[in-house]
Amino acid sequence: MKKYTQGFTLIELLVVIAIIGILSSVVLVSLNSARNKGKDARIIASVQQMRTLAETGYSANYSATFTASQTGTTNGSGIVAPVGSNAATLIADVLAQGSVIFAITDAGPNNFAVFGRLVSVGNNTTYFCVDSAGRTSQAVSTTTPSIACS
Repeated sequence: MKKYTQGFTLIELLVVIAIIGILSSVVLVSLNSARNKGKDARIIASVQQMRTLAETGYSANYSATFTASQTGTTNGSGIVAPVGSNAATLIADVLAQGSVIFAITDAGPNNFAVFGRLVSVGNNTTYFCVDSAGRTSQAVSTTTPSIACS
């Protein structure tokens, strides 16, 4: 009478473990890319809401949206928004995604541009922009963004 033992050999187990390891590394790389694209979507939404807040505040108060002192403001410090607006929350949200935000104006209260740096590109020079003229763009910039989206 023969005894048959059932089970897997060590080689078979090692091959299966190696295959699982390779597949999991591919999934993790894709997951990181998707996470960064999700952060970009959140940054874009917050920057667009900043424009809406500025326009709503201007319409309600007939006053300046952002003041000229905010030229080149980075990380949201010093951005003045209409009283009672949620601008501070939006700025904090953009910063929490690992980005920076700029609000730039000229001498007049009617012209502004708001920029948020996108994180999925990885070169730290790609910005999403909205401005007072209604333009929306995504552009690469090696300098501080200008008064209008290009």
